[in-house]
Amino acid sequence: MKPDELQAQIKKRRIAPVYFLSGEDEYSREEAVSCIVDAVVDPSDQAFSLDLLNGESTDASTVLTLSATVPMLTEKRVVVVRSFQRLPQKDRESVISYAENPSKTTCLILTTPKVDLKTKLYARLNAAAESVVFYPLNPDRDSGRILAWLRRRAEGKNKRLSGDAADSLMEHIGGDLGDLAREMEKLTVYVGTRESIDASDVEAVMGASRTGTVFDLAEAIGRKDLAGAYLSLDRALSAGEPPQALIAILVRHMTILWKIRLMKRDKRSDDDVKKALRLGWGFNRNFGKYVSQSRLLSRKDLTGGFEALLQADLSLKTSTHTPQLIMQRMLYEMCTLNQS
Repeated sequence: MKPDELQAQIKKRRIAPVYFLSGEDEYSREEAVSCIVDAVVDPSDQAFSLDLLNGESTDASTVLTLSATVPMLTEKRVVVVRSFQRLPQKDRESVISYAENPSKTTCLILTTPKVDLKTKLYARLNAAAESVVFYPLNPDRDSGRILAWLRRRAEGKNKRLSGDAADSLMEHIGGDLGDLAREMEKLTVYVGTRESIDASDVEAVMGASRTGTVFDLAEAIGRKDLAGAYLSLDRALSAGEPPQALIAILVRHMTILWKIRLMKRDKRSDDDVKKALRLGWGFNRNFGKYVSQSRLLSRKDLTGGFEALLQADLSLKTSTHTPQLIMQRMLYEMCTLNQS
């Protein structure tokens, strides 16, 4: 069963006795759990008819006992077992045997991250339960679904998300619905009573860590363009980016450039570098920029840059100078490396 088909069944109140929800998209899995629970048990009755368990801290005996318990105040009770894969093998087998002949008055929900559905154990569960796999969305393949999801999310908050704002969110975050949901919450608070959310709001809320500021800074440093570096810094500080947060972002960014430089020195392919770093869709999409900057910044630029960043961090914590002056001095040191 596909996630959309599951949602359609839930809306029709066609609730199965056992659900097996798996896959890497944790946000969508948890959203599905909430939808099933809300469809079966009224919030006022959840204390009596809803049990939440975790495979790391429960056992088959507890799961089976609760699943066999007659519901109070409702037609069905719900038993949720998260991290089902953490149960010992024999316990999982016992629960799967129950799933093959479940109680009609209980809805048992088992969740796991990605598992191999072809193994004997999970093949049995896949056949016995309503099984739904939640795959992570890929912006290159699923851009339409992500954009539609973002607009629905905005409408649920009585907001109108512009096309440019939706594109910007997807460009910087990718297809992780959990991250997108958190950014949408921030945007909703930021715009207040205003109905529309625009691309400028996205840039203001997400700051240098997500927008192009950090790339602009790294490129200016590599080109020894002090004026350009100061301009990028002023833009970040004016947008409310805390200086120490900006330093942390630059440290992370330059660490990535260092790793790329080392791997490219060893003749590693682009795909090998992406797989080794495992930084997600946003990194892969901007991989060309990272590679260009890793070539632009010399070994001395990188080592000297880390020293300048460390000194600036210490100064921000101890110096009486203004944060802007400390940051400007840091950029001066980074842009004048290797220059006589």
